[in-house]
Amino acid sequence: MSSEKAILELAEKQAIYEMMAHYADRIDANDPEGAAACFAEDGLGVYWQDCVGPKAIAERLTGILDRFHATSHHLTNVQIRLTGADTATAQAYVYAFHRVKADMSTPMHYWGRWVDELRKVDGRWKFTRREVLGIGSIDRGGDDLAHPGHPGRLERDAAAADFSVKEDA
Repeated sequence: MSSEKAILELAEKQAIYEMMAHYADRIDANDPEGAAACFAEDGLGVYWQDCVGPKAIAERLTGILDRFHATSHHLTNVQIRLTGADTATAQAYVYAFHRVKADMSTPMHYWGRWVDELRKVDGRWKFTRREVLGIGSIDRGGDDLAHPGHPGRLERDAAAADFSVKEDA
């Protein structure tokens, strides 16, 4: 890969990362319309149900965010792959702190993944699909959210793994 092509690829990936961070910022600012603006007009948001288009996504996010006094979303392990000139996939681990309105003394902690498909629209990256996959949560005992775990998690025989400390004979 030429240096010029590598720089262009890095610039595209950075633009996608910044859009992902902007989405999280809009969620934490209690701005569901601003978060939904990160989606293409035909974008699909999978938030424990399917929502198509920014209007439906904003409505769903409003319903979710109405439960919280404050949220703080943190992205790690971000992986972005350009799949074409104007398409990409991405995923990120997300930790989210939530201050629940119903019980301000007990926060909710949520761990999951955001799994995305993206398309460049009028020179800007937009989500064409974003799925929230729960890995786990610590809640105040309210809603029992289903957590499918790591997408692609491998099954293995746990009994076969031996991590015991062996003493030299």
